[in-house]
Parts: sequence; C-alpha cells; structure tokens
Amino acid sequence: MGLLKKLSAFTEKLGVELKQANKDKLTLSTYQKLFPKDSISNKRFYNIGAGGFLHPYWTNVDYYSDWYKGWAKNTDKGLNYNLFSHEALPVEDNSAELLYTSHTIEHIDNASSQYFFNEAFRVLKSGGIFRITCPDIHLQYRAYQNNDNGFYYWKTRFTKNGESYQPSIEQLFVQRFATAITEIPEEGIDPRMSTEEIKELFKKEKLEDALDTCTNRCTVEFQKQQPGNHMNWWSYGKLEKMLKEAGFKTLYRSGYGQSATAVLRNTHLFDNTHPKMSMYMEARK
Repeated sequence: MGLLKKLSAFTEKLGVELKQANKDKLTLSTYQKLFPKDSISNKRFYNIGAGGFLHPYWTNVDYYSDWYKGWAKNTDKGLNYNLFSHEALPVEDNSAELLYTSHTIEHIDNASSQYFFNEAFRVLKSGGIFRITCPDIHLQYRAYQNNDNGFYYWKTRFTKNGESYQPSIEQLFVQRFATAITEIPEEGIDPRMSTEEIKELFKKEKLEDALDTCTNRCTVEFQKQQPGNHMNWWSYGKLEKMLKEAGFKTLYRSGYGQSATAVLRNTHLFDNTHPKMSMYMEARK
C-alpha cells in the first residue's frame, strides 16, 4: 500500500511538471511571436532585483552581496548592479523590450528609486513596458486600522533574547515599511519606536506624513548592512508621481497577472511574491 501511494504521488508530480513544461514552451513561442529575434538572442528583458529568477530570454540584474548566499540561486547569472550606487544601468539607451521588478523598491530610499525609474525610462525602447510590483501601503494601513493580525501571514513566529513573543499590530505594521526602527529585529536603529509612539504618531499626523516620519529614520548606511529590511512605503499615487517625473506618460494601475503584455501574465514566473498584499503598476515608454 505504501509503495502504491508513493507511485501515485510520483505520477502526480510528474504530471504537474509536464503540464508546466508545456506551458513554458507556449510562453517561449509567445516571445518569438511578439519580439524581434535580436532582442531574444541578446536577452533584452531585464528583471531588476531578480534573486533566484531564471529564464532563457531574460537578463537578471541584482547586487550580488553576501546577503544572498544560502537562499538565492543563480545570483552569478546576470548583471551586478547596486541600486544605491546611482550609476547608470549597464544597458544601452532605447534597447530594452521589458523591465520587471518585484518587491525591490521597498528596500531602497526615494532618491535611489527615482534614479532607478529614470534609468528604466532611458533604457526602454519606445513602446517598452516597465512592470512594478511592491507592497501596497493602503492594504497594510487598513489591516492596522482593523486590528487584522491575520493580514501579516508571512511570518508567524518571532523571537527576542531566545524567547518567543507576539509583536503588537503597531510593530507589525511599521515593520513592513521601516523595519529597522521597530522593536522586532535584533539589530536596528535606536531609539526604536514603541507601540505607544506608533499609535500616537498615526493618530496625530496625516498618513503620508506619519509614514515619512518613520522612513526618514531609516538610513541607507544601515540598509546596506541589512538589505532584507524594508525602508520605504508605496502607494499608487506616489509611484505614479515618480514614474511621471522619470518621463513616463502612459501608466496603468494593474493587478495580479493582468499585464498589458502577454509574457508578463505568466504567474508561474511573475507576480508570485505575496500577491495578497501587493500592488501592480505598469509604465509604457
């Protein structure tokens, strides 16, 4: 009986893998229909902050620091680029077909984000698309207002001084856009914000002012030591404003798997990081 169960499980897994392989073949043929051979052979599709992403037509762009070791695969495949450097992306002007970045811009400050968006506009071809997904601050704020602890599903166990504990919802909320100033991480920027301080701040100040008060305390120098932290907040309005400043005029408020280009609608490869708490935006050059 045990052998039959193992055989059944193996067969089921093989069937899933074959279905996925067929989907991937269809996806590759879609690239060949939509894009020039030159763009495909030269991998003029760029995933910025790619981590372990791997696709035969895409070029990974990431900063291959020691922080990635042990969890991200394929970090030696692609372009080594530090978003904090404010240097030009190593990509020719008007050459990229698509740019994609997922859950990256919450890890960098506003100045670095604006520089990145400017570079995205520079390197894209006319008609090229830049797709961005990141945490939606309004979803996070709603969960905080509603005392909705279930929203923070991605981490359920917290320890301090070797003992388990449950942070307040105020701490969980601020951790998602200004990690280092909360009481949650072992290493942070002192003085940390107490739960009462967070409550008072978001009672007396307008939302965006309160958010900026928090993120302004997060430094690039500390972020370089702890790049997994979040140090920025994003709303559709803020993102639209900065993309327009970069030169983009055509913007789409998108959704999970709802890209304007067929290849980015493959949720096996894209949009699969925390869709329940994410926002999606596309900018066309």
